[in-house]
Amino acid sequence: MTATLAQIREGLAANLSAIPNVQVSAYMLSSPTPPTLWVFPEETDFDLTMQRGLDCYHLTIQAYIGAVADEGSQVLLDTLLDPASATSVKAAVEADRTLGGAVESLRVTKQTGYRLYQVPNMGHATSMAQILGCEWTVEVYT
Repeated sequence: MTATLAQIREGLAANLSAIPNVQVSAYMLSSPTPPTLWVFPEETDFDLTMQRGLDCYHLTIQAYIGAVADEGSQVLLDTLLDPASATSVKAAVEADRTLGGAVESLRVTKQTGYRLYQVPNMGHATSMAQILGCEWTVEVYT
């Protein structure tokens, strides 16, 4: 299968769109509105079988959930992290492992747990705020 990187990103975003009440994008956004999930590429392993037979794309799904001190942000992130929950990122991504037939297979291989991200504090040009989030690694075989 010869899926483009754009098709892979858009397919992952389509799978993630099954999670309600979360902004989803196949691309990084300049001004995300938490809670947000977006997709970006990392490294690629080429030629895993001879003659361009199989490549493996490693992509990251990053979540920006909300203010660190907000208990609701932590509750939401817990449900996204829990592979058995109805809003599991892992379950949503793996619901269609071929992205509509565009790729051979995919799997979520790991998640980082809680992360704190520094973002510009809206309304304060010189200050930064912390946003709670997480990252998942997805291997996509084409």
